Amino acid sequence: MTSAPAVAAVRLNGRHWFVFAVCAIGFFFDSMDLQIMSLVAPQLLRDWTLSPQQIGLITSSGMVGMLIGSVLFGVFSDRIGRRPGFQLTVAVFACFSVLGALAQDPAQLMVCRVLAGLGIGGFVPIDTALLTEFVPARWRGRLIALWAIAFPAGGLAAAGLVPLVLPAFGWRGAFLLGFAPVLLIPVVRRWLPETPRFLLSAGKVEQARRSVDWISAGAEVVVEEDDAPAPSPAAGLFAPAQRRGTLLASLLWFGWSFAYFGVILWLPTLLVLMRVPLAEVFLYTLGFQLAAIAGRVVTLLFADRVSRPALIVVTGLCAAAAMLVFGAQHAMVWLVITGYTLSFFQDGGFSGIVPYTPELFPTRLRATGVGAANGAGRLASMIAPLVIGMLVQAGSTYPVFIVFAGCYLGAVAVIVLLGNGTRTHLSRT
Repeated sequence: MTSAPAVAAVRLNGRHWFVFAVCAIGFFFDSMDLQIMSLVAPQLLRDWTLSPQQIGLITSSGMVGMLIGSVLFGVFSDRIGRRPGFQLTVAVFACFSVLGALAQDPAQLMVCRVLAGLGIGGFVPIDTALLTEFVPARWRGRLIALWAIAFPAGGLAAAGLVPLVLPAFGWRGAFLLGFAPVLLIPVVRRWLPETPRFLLSAGKVEQARRSVDWISAGAEVVVEEDDAPAPSPAAGLFAPAQRRGTLLASLLWFGWSFAYFGVILWLPTLLVLMRVPLAEVFLYTLGFQLAAIAGRVVTLLFADRVSRPALIVVTGLCAAAAMLVFGAQHAMVWLVITGYTLSFFQDGGFSGIVPYTPELFPTRLRATGVGAANGAGRLASMIAPLVIGMLVQAGSTYPVFIVFAGCYLGAVAVIVLLGNGTRTHLSRT
């Protein structure tokens, strides 16, 4: 039996949970590091007497790094391996977050945020591939959806820790929080092997056998060499057999991310423009994040009980409908009901999107493919704030919500039109 069915045949055990914990903790800190910048921005505004445009430029610089990193490190991982890629990206985003604390001017901080963004963006496709390739098929959807909860959890942690650090240590102290994930590097080096799928695709049969022995915790599993091709360059994403899956993943992530990050990044401003008192905005945003976590928790229960495309379609339609209703509200009670419903479904959709994406790519292209899809999402997250800013400046907020709803409907259309004809490489193995 090859590594794919060998891993699929292993019963869920403590070592799977160890892999899950390492990946989830890494993703938690990846998210926390990303969101620290937005939380220290008001302090930077005062300390360096910056304009809002300068703050926006510093924040966007991190997104540029994430776009590049998601593609660059995805290719790196498919050539070198998940294990070294994990360690390198964690080291990059942790170290440059700390160096940001030493920045003496906006230009230095921008450089640090670009370089930290390389690691933050590059970590996600590697972490996804690592977890995907170790987890048994029947548990994969639920565990990857559960892993994805680490993203909003990291945001909540940042929102809770940064206000505690700022009074005593200032914004520099907040950036020092980003160094914590380096503790994962010795753990991975000491206890976590390379994934069997990657090793076999690289022709390392004996190492793949040992990796399967490790994840099986001593159970009898046979691994034989198969005809898996050697790792392919990124051009393999556009080979005739793979082109449809690459297009689906990229368009899906672009459309969903445009609406998702557009809402997240503009929510406080849009609430003020919708006449919500400024004092209530923070509490509302906190509840919005909790609704997001609830959406991921509830939908992960269905992650392996319904097809991934069906889950994405249902949550996308509900998010679009909630968006259109939410944008028309002004009374706080209805802003809470419709806004939290929107948050529930737009985050819940990731319980389908996150496990579905790696299934669209073979082992030799998995991290590259996931990185390309995430890169499309990062591109959307860079464009969305600019487009929304132009719409708001035109004098009305409701067109913003129409655009967001259209993005979710577009993501649904991509699944309906392209999903049925797309081969999945991990659905049964």
